[in-house]
Amino acid sequence: MKSLLRVMAITLSLVLIPLAPANAAVTLIQTPTPIVTTLDKQLLTVPAPISNSPGSWTIVISNPAIASSDGLTLTLKAVGTTVIQYVQAAGGGYNESLRHSRLTVNPGIPTMGAFNNRAAALSSRFISLTPPTSTSDGVWSYTSLDTSKAVISANTVSLLDGGDVTIRATQSPTQKWATASTTMVLSISALAPLLGSFSDITLSIDSVNRVTLTLPTSNSKGGWSLTSSDLSIAYFEGYTLVAAKPGIAIITAKQSPYEGFGSATTSMKVTIQAVSPSVQLGNFVDKTVTLDPGATQILVISYPTSTSKGTWTLTSSDPTIAFLNGQILTVLKPGKVTITAQQAAIGTFGESAPVSITIRVLGKQTLMAPSSLTKLVGDPTTTITFPTSLSTGAWSASSSNPDVVSTNGNSLAYVGAGRAIISLTQAETDSYLSSTVTFEVTVIGTPPAIGAFLPLIVGVGEKLVSPVVPTSNSTGKWSFVSSDPTIVSIVDNAITGVKAGTAIISAFQEPSGKYGQSQTVQTTVTVKPAPSVGTFVDYSATLGSIAPIVTPPTSNSTGTWSYLSSSPDIAVVIGGAINPLSVGTTVITATQSATSEFRSTVRTFRITVKAAPVLIPKATAKAKARKITVKVSDAAGKSIAVTINGAKAKVGSNKVKAGTRKVVVKVAGKKILTKTFTIK
Repeated sequence: MKSLLRVMAITLSLVLIPLAPANAAVTLIQTPTPIVTTLDKQLLTVPAPISNSPGSWTIVISNPAIASSDGLTLTLKAVGTTVIQYVQAAGGGYNESLRHSRLTVNPGIPTMGAFNNRAAALSSRFISLTPPTSTSDGVWSYTSLDTSKAVISANTVSLLDGGDVTIRATQSPTQKWATASTTMVLSISALAPLLGSFSDITLSIDSVNRVTLTLPTSNSKGGWSLTSSDLSIAYFEGYTLVAAKPGIAIITAKQSPYEGFGSATTSMKVTIQAVSPSVQLGNFVDKTVTLDPGATQILVISYPTSTSKGTWTLTSSDPTIAFLNGQILTVLKPGKVTITAQQAAIGTFGESAPVSITIRVLGKQTLMAPSSLTKLVGDPTTTITFPTSLSTGAWSASSSNPDVVSTNGNSLAYVGAGRAIISLTQAETDSYLSSTVTFEVTVIGTPPAIGAFLPLIVGVGEKLVSPVVPTSNSTGKWSFVSSDPTIVSIVDNAITGVKAGTAIISAFQEPSGKYGQSQTVQTTVTVKPAPSVGTFVDYSATLGSIAPIVTPPTSNSTGTWSYLSSSPDIAVVIGGAINPLSVGTTVITATQSATSEFRSTVRTFRITVKAAPVLIPKATAKAKARKITVKVSDAAGKSIAVTINGAKAKVGSNKVKAGTRKVVVKVAGKKILTKTFTIK
């Protein structure tokens, strides 16, 4: 520290650090955090370690092949790891000092260009892939995420079926760059085959148990495969369906892609019926049993008779009253149980329908109920006097409406206005069935404060399930009465308009909480008539052609029309315009909105969508002098081949020499015309 300069030699790098005076303070540097970065960052400025000195910083790198430094700025050169030193020069009265750390440069993350989505026709069979641009020079590979639609070899995609398939492009890692991948969606367009019906069938396990299925019709020539959702119920031998056991299976027919047509599937349900056993009740009949106090009884329950040999199972609806052990029924106490018998499936016989009988066990007494009570909200609690009984069972009390009358042991508290049924129940004993008697308690409450009852408007035939009611400080239920049920009827508190006119609705609020029944309030209900609306006509549209516009019928209402389709996959109406989507018939529900004079109304009509006509190619050939003229119609988009005596000719006028000339015309590889001329 006595010299003015000290030379530090670190892996061929020289750093000249001015030294502080001999009496300089000690510089304290916290241990720096190791630096981990990626090569694509290129320039990286790192923070200085925490230090008590203001001296300037430099970084010394052990392996300059990995990075170089300028102050605290690093220039990244290669992937790897190296020791680095943070060197702080002397300054501000502190001596110079240094700290070791480590720099790790990992492979960079490549920057990729767009891997754009693509579209291709299934009929093109193959397409080639071009990788996106990338800052890495790694090798590209491709993966199809749906090999049923496309498979990839090198950069060539083989198109197998229509639909969307995700293609993943992956760039392999290099010394400088990490692996990376991106995806695009390849949309493969294909003609959708038009499939015929594939109807549900029902087979019987004991008679017709094999049937050769008729495949759906299709305008594609793709091969068919049939599968069963449950081979234990139905399986295939070729195209022959074989019934294995009773049950239901879904049969799926799939047509493979063919030329420009994509794959298609359709399904139907096959029901394999078992033989239903013929069941007779026989001695399986209702019974009544009288049970002595504290005693039990044993009964033998007979099985019903049946044409099946399946095992019978008996069950009791309440084993605490009577339980079963096979056919032995042990009766424990008074009550009523249902005994249900059901026969299990066996062989060709299915499970039987359950049949039931009732076992009645009698043992009860008649008790006298207390008299009804009338109290005020907040009256003192009262003690219940239970009826006289021969049973020693414990008594309990319950309230049908605890918000009006609450029970606590054998006492009653009057907490709200209204009516409550008090049930006094004596528990079952070994000798007596549980018994219950009831009496009514009426509690009178404070009248509620009722606000204004606003006028109401309803249409003829319209129902207001939740009419607007006056404000009230009570939560009691409202009840309504109409002054003229021929104009406005009320059933179960639902207000319904019957005919045009006005009526007075009277309403009161039932007791609730501390509030009693309210006074009666009234309002006027105005009933609007239905408009006079004509009838919609049904419409027909053809796929691919201009569809008609819906013309609403005449109406004396100015309400706007809206339309809802029962089968929106067949056709919809938008803004009055018919939009045909697929072949079929749909019912359109047209609704005219309500106005100030008329209520809303609904009408329906049908739209039938027809398929576009299928064109069959036609050809003609005529000879005049030494010219043969060939014409072809209805073959748009299809390949046409014309030959004269086997030599290629054209559609139109062809010059020929004298002699016999045979004209052949093919469309899409199919011969549609052969004609021979003798030219002079």
